[in-house]
Amino acid sequence: MSFNPLNRQVLFLVDEPPIRNLQTLMKKLEAENPADGSEGVAKAIMNRKQFDAVILDMRCSARRLGEEVHGIGKIEATKVGRTLAVTAEVNGPKTAGLLERYLTDGHQGPLLWLVSHRYHVRQP
Repeated sequence: MSFNPLNRQVLFLVDEPPIRNLQTLMKKLEAENPADGSEGVAKAIMNRKQFDAVILDMRCSARRLGEEVHGIGKIEATKVGRTLAVTAEVNGPKTAGLLERYLTDGHQGPLLWLVSHRYHVRQP
């Protein structure tokens, strides 16, 4: 059995612009592939009156930089009190950096790239 340590980056979103950017990303991901399970997450994020903040936990398995295939995989959301906890599987640190940059800056370049580069999570 091989063990791959999990790399993660956690963002705490409380300001409107990053949360709106996350809402936009989820709408676009849902429109791109509505059958991938992101529909429930998109609905949770769209209902802004239900939460005050978002904790975004971006997780990726350890890879060598040359092996990284960029993209976002599985996304899940859970409401904890007035906080929405979102876990997103990203396929490497470059994708995590692009996601953070889009959420904080709102530039369209990273958004278009993130939406067009999805990967399917392998089932064990």
